Amino acid sequence: MLLIPNQNPYVSGETAVFDSLVRTGEERSHVTLPFNLRLFLVDCLIEHLPDAGITQHVLALGLLESSEKSGAERTLLLKRTGDAALILAGLYPERANRLNVTPTYFRFMGQTSYATLATHLLASSAADRGKFFNEVADGFVLLERVLNNVRAEVESEWIAFLWFRTKAIG
Repeated sequence: MLLIPNQNPYVSGETAVFDSLVRTGEERSHVTLPFNLRLFLVDCLIEHLPDAGITQHVLALGLLESSEKSGAERTLLLKRTGDAALILAGLYPERANRLNVTPTYFRFMGQTSYATLATHLLASSAADRGKFFNEVADGFVLLERVLNNVRAEVESEWIAFLWFRTKAIG
């Protein structure tokens, strides 16, 4: 468990909120994430939830385009695609129906993106980061389950969207 007090001047309120959110998801799903995966999930939420466009990311296209890139561009594109897949799988799984894909599509795309990123990093001088993203690919199902259990029941998708926009903007 992250030991982040509510009133710590060195930790942003955003970090404390998302850490609490992830811990709630762990409790509801009866999953205890390894420390490094919990930190990764908190960081992923902080980085991407304010970006409403993350849910519009075309996963297959991101994975395909990454094969044409190299170096930092490839790393960034693979991570963004994996992160988008994780957020979609965990927080917006109903989008699979709208996209006419199976519910496991987001999981497959996320695991593939993170595993490809790991392979890319292992082949470069960033072997430690490559090993970490292998762990993320292997732990994708647990991360997804934690995010699934964070979701609150809402009256409609419109209310969920309005809530998300006020949190992301405000």
